[in-house]
Amino acid sequence: MNTPHIQDPEGSDGFPNMVAFKWLMAGIGWRVDLPRLRSDKAYMEECLQRALRSDSELLQKRGVEMLGLQRGLDAHCDAAIAVPIST
Repeated sequence: MNTPHIQDPEGSDGFPNMVAFKWLMAGIGWRVDLPRLRSDKAYMEECLQRALRSDSELLQKRGVEMLGLQRGLDAHCDAAIAVPIST
């Protein structure tokens, strides 16, 4: 299992945004497990896709924000892998 820890670009924990996302998702009938959302990348992507397909503009906005956080995490990991080791 992948275990991403979501942080916003400024480096602070994105947990308040995740809680807001959870309650917006509850409003459309989708229960979100926050510990799983924070630790399971596939589950996070499933939730984000559901949010982006919703009719709620606010939920879509939160999904885009969270997707940006996720993409930032992926880019950070990709950059760390791509750094050549000089000898």
